Amino acid sequence: MNMRKRKNAGRLLSRLLCLVTVMGMLVPMALADELGKVPGSSDTNTYEKADIKVEISVVKHVQQTGTETPPAETFEFEVEDTARGEKHPLSYYGIGVEELKLSTNGVGDVEKTFSFNVPWTNDYTAYHWDAVPKSGTNTVAWYSKTFLLREKNDGKPGWNYSNEEYALTFWYDIEYGTMDLNIHVPGNDVYYTKAEFTNTYNGTRYELPFTKTVKLGGSAAPGQENFELEIFDVGVGSMEEHAKELYTAAVTTNGAGDYDGRLVISGPADSVEALVCEGFYVREKNAGAANWTYDDAVWHILPERTGYIVDVDASLVNNLPADTQSETDANKYRLVIHATKREESDNGVHYADSEAPADKMTFTNTYTRSSGGGSSSASITVNKTDALGKPLAGASFVLKDSRGREAYQATSNASGIVRFTRVGSGTYTLLEKAAPEGYVISDKTYELTVSGSRVTMDGKTYSPVTFVNRRAAELNRRDHYAFLVGYADGTFGPECNMTRAEVTTMFARLLTEQIEADKTYSSTFNDVAKDCWAANYIGYMQQFGIVTGYEDGSFRPDAPVTRAEFAAIASRFEKLTQGSASFTDVPDTHWAVKYINFAATRGWVTGYEDGTFKPEHSITRAEVAAVTCRLLERSADQTYIRSHIGELRTFADVTESHWAYWYAMEAANGHDYTKSGGSENWSRTHR
Repeated sequence: MNMRKRKNAGRLLSRLLCLVTVMGMLVPMALADELGKVPGSSDTNTYEKADIKVEISVVKHVQQTGTETPPAETFEFEVEDTARGEKHPLSYYGIGVEELKLSTNGVGDVEKTFSFNVPWTNDYTAYHWDAVPKSGTNTVAWYSKTFLLREKNDGKPGWNYSNEEYALTFWYDIEYGTMDLNIHVPGNDVYYTKAEFTNTYNGTRYELPFTKTVKLGGSAAPGQENFELEIFDVGVGSMEEHAKELYTAAVTTNGAGDYDGRLVISGPADSVEALVCEGFYVREKNAGAANWTYDDAVWHILPERTGYIVDVDASLVNNLPADTQSETDANKYRLVIHATKREESDNGVHYADSEAPADKMTFTNTYTRSSGGGSSSASITVNKTDALGKPLAGASFVLKDSRGREAYQATSNASGIVRFTRVGSGTYTLLEKAAPEGYVISDKTYELTVSGSRVTMDGKTYSPVTFVNRRAAELNRRDHYAFLVGYADGTFGPECNMTRAEVTTMFARLLTEQIEADKTYSSTFNDVAKDCWAANYIGYMQQFGIVTGYEDGSFRPDAPVTRAEFAAIASRFEKLTQGSASFTDVPDTHWAVKYINFAATRGWVTGYEDGTFKPEHSITRAEVAAVTCRLLERSADQTYIRSHIGELRTFADVTESHWAYWYAMEAANGHDYTKSGGSENWSRTHR
């Protein structure tokens, strides 16, 4: 291919102007006026370099396919090098670019120009540019590099993202010192003046009216109160939880009278369609505020199809006779409201619809408190702390009533105290709904009974319970640093044990959120002195709840880690689910059974041929390397290791015949890599 065809139409003119300028000045042309170190290069030499500005126009087309107008939104783009499979970001090459973001507002086209400051140096190898020789010669004419420009798909609700991808090829003319940019489709020679991306918004919206009637039942006037509705018993069971993200329904009252509100269903068209076309029930959500009598009314919402009112249980909607089915677009369904009555049957509770549809939903609430009279409600207090016992603010808690509805909500204050007030009589489930940012939600629940002002739990008078949140800890699975190296004598010590302090330190160094070197992290353990070499790491990991101590308040930093303890530590980095593994020596009563079974189910740990796990045996360094590699989803590039063995950290006591050899090489040698089909392809190693 003639590379000159890649240049834009104004190239010849620019070359002539450059030549005239050079001849007039009668001085040699330099590539740049600025001298300095090559950005991003580890070479200590000084090169002639300059930042050359290149611009690209990006157009965003916004279209609408649902019933809602597209909201204001910001879309992001990414530019990535794909040469040699390295996939380095622009910053790797020292290329500066303004934020690759473009904002839209509604249907239409928006265009924005992005500016690339491309560094150039007479040592092109610093940025791995490809040299293009002049035709028939060994003389370099241009240097080139190609990047891919694409849109980030960050999953904004209701949006369908663009799948366009453009190749950006930068061409540096070594003779004239100019930089050109070609925009083309990867793999062909179709060139563009702009990069264009199309997004469609398929949001759909329904509004259903309801009226809240407040009645005076006592002599005291009802004050301001917020009432909410909830959707339940959706025709498709899998939609039950997802439906919570699609609707809002609330109204605020202040005194006796009628108050109008709306149940708004809004979201991606396919999700809204799945909800409305199957039908659902609506009831009051926040029952239980002191002195209020709540309405038990339930309303059934169904779609109208071809003049036929679907008047059956939601579970039967898809089983209607064919002649009653409609080809009408689900986005255009008219929702029909039916009053229902809660009934008991041989199969349990069900709702029977009235024959006539209603214009809207209605709910009646009565305020029964009398002037000068006392309240028969109760107060409930909860404590919220982190793993170190420090108070946590901003944790959200709920009391669910006997019907599973969120009757009361409260949030922990700066002292870690949660207070529920004006709690009416009934049975409730106490649970944490949302943890403070950066913390993991507690899975504890408590059953409470309120009778007047008295609160009991497990038949005893209630005393404040404590919910503990551990910090959210995330392992760095992206960067493959060395995490377990050998000893000074060149051995790995595969059968040696690791102490609790050593394992804690290893995992602390593998977190995405790194420990701050100049900060002290104190633990609560009575046997971890401040001058202990691992004190900071132990304190740091305790706040995440990853490491715990013993009943006597000790940590035992120098004790060998058991197989059970290591399985527990590894499992705490994930959301724990029920494992299916079963070992003959790990009964259901074992303290670590859930961790061991979970880790075994994930394939991190294995047992022995006799069906045992040996939970109390000390774990070896070889086993630690193997389990950690599986946990981090790391696997050694055997081909690379064999061909570069002289550059790598190796061990006299772990040769290729050892079962843990590849795990040890992965653990001991940091490396850059790409993945293909689950296998690693190493490109460069580092220590």
